[in-house]
Amino acid sequence: METRQLESTPGFVIYDLPDAQHYVGETRLGSRLIPGNATMLVRHVTYVFAMLEQRRSGAGVGLKSDPSEAAAAVDALAGELADDFRSGRLSTSPGLRLNTELLAPVLAHDQRNLIGNDDRDGISLNDELIGVGAAAAAASLLGGLDGKRVAIEGFGPAGVGIAREAAAAGAKIVRIATAQGCAGTQTDGDRLDPTALAEAWLADGERCVASLSPNGEPAKPWTVWKDDVDVLFCGSKPGAMSGEGASMAGATPVVAFSAAAVSSKALAVLRAAGVPVVADFVVAAGPALGWWADAALTHSGLRSATADAVNAVMSETLGHDDGPFMAACYRAEAFLRTWQDELPFGRPLG
Repeated sequence: METRQLESTPGFVIYDLPDAQHYVGETRLGSRLIPGNATMLVRHVTYVFAMLEQRRSGAGVGLKSDPSEAAAAVDALAGELADDFRSGRLSTSPGLRLNTELLAPVLAHDQRNLIGNDDRDGISLNDELIGVGAAAAAASLLGGLDGKRVAIEGFGPAGVGIAREAAAAGAKIVRIATAQGCAGTQTDGDRLDPTALAEAWLADGERCVASLSPNGEPAKPWTVWKDDVDVLFCGSKPGAMSGEGASMAGATPVVAFSAAAVSSKALAVLRAAGVPVVADFVVAAGPALGWWADAALTHSGLRSATADAVNAVMSETLGHDDGPFMAACYRAEAFLRTWQDELPFGRPLG
């Protein structure tokens, strides 16, 4: 992994693998950003590409500026790395404290197929595709989702996508959590309606758990890990599922849907208990499948391609002695060895 300091503005660029065809990752803004905190975000993208057998690499840009200086920092970035952006060698998207308007000087040169940015009832197609991948992975674990009880930690746009896809497959959404707390059903036979969940999120963001809770008082966020469901989806941040969360989850299978959402300690706890864990970079295949796709690709075509890709990986990794997470790592690393002299140090774990 190579880190270069920017010269025109305080900040850095991380390139994970040498000699990649393209580099892709988020641009984040914050005066206290450090490269070490972005390592697993970058590695996650590298493993997504490896899983799809693409000779591409994760990357990341950190702009060490206050939000009031964002426009100037982005302009400087766009100028300093103009050749990389215009050639398509480096592609980025808005991350922490940035949006498409602020990042417009850079995004103007993005050569990818941006079908994933299309709106799908309040969320992007990319978020919907995460839902497609997560639901497909969970269905592989459980032999289908009809009647299964699920919980979603890190509820947001991708969580809306997961809720929609899981409910469409017959699952019961019984609990969601954000940093503001946890909301859930009050009776065993009840379920949270995905339409109501989406409306609450679009109206209130992370505070939606209050409007979804009796008297506006959500439970503590960590109560999402209660082991009374058939599958747990997690994805609020790197390391969202800690060792303690894994212990609370008991024998409940886990599906990660954002970068490094499962910590190394949590994976160790779950593996020791024989609990299957699906890797974030398997679930997140959908957006990457669209980036260099033919312009004629449709929403339904990309949804189908996502489900097919996840199902193929799950069928290959589910019965592995080391569990589906490690089996997926082995699969990605086998491809990396075909074009890298050395494997990158560290797997995408929080």
